[in-house]
Amino acid sequence: MAKRRGWIGWVVIGAIIALPIAEVAVLVATGRWIGALPTIGLMLVTSLLGAWLSQHEGRRAWKALREAFDSGRLPTGELADAVIILVGGLFLMLPGFVSDIIGLFCLLPFTRPLGRRFLTWLVSKTAAGRGVDLGLLRTQATMVTDPSSVIRGETVPDAGAPTPAEDIVIRGEVER
Repeated sequence: MAKRRGWIGWVVIGAIIALPIAEVAVLVATGRWIGALPTIGLMLVTSLLGAWLSQHEGRRAWKALREAFDSGRLPTGELADAVIILVGGLFLMLPGFVSDIIGLFCLLPFTRPLGRRFLTWLVSKTAAGRGVDLGLLRTQATMVTDPSSVIRGETVPDAGAPTPAEDIVIRGEVER
């Protein structure tokens, strides 16, 4: 199991090495195909489009996040969307067409659910590899978001204590 623990890090390092190589190759091929100035113009257009789309989708994600907090729900999907939008915006700021494709994939509303599934899978794999009990995390998240899991009770001062503010005894029943 120790051998498989760091595979995500190796994938990230490989992507960091491969992405610039792919970007240069695609830029050179595009420059040869349509010319240098149209290639630069196309890169500027995709950057401007990406900035606008990132801002638009970021506002939508922020609104959804606020609505989730206001309604008392745990905003797991909204947080994942916010992270994916942030990553997409960062990729669109990088020069090149390969990073623009990755950024658009992260920003477009109809492709973002695939990114959310990938992010969920990645986080669960990383957590499981570190020994985190995912069942316990789901139970705690359900307890936070499900009002029926709240146990109602009252606090009663202990009769023998001189200061009731220091020693409080909780009496009641706990059901599972």
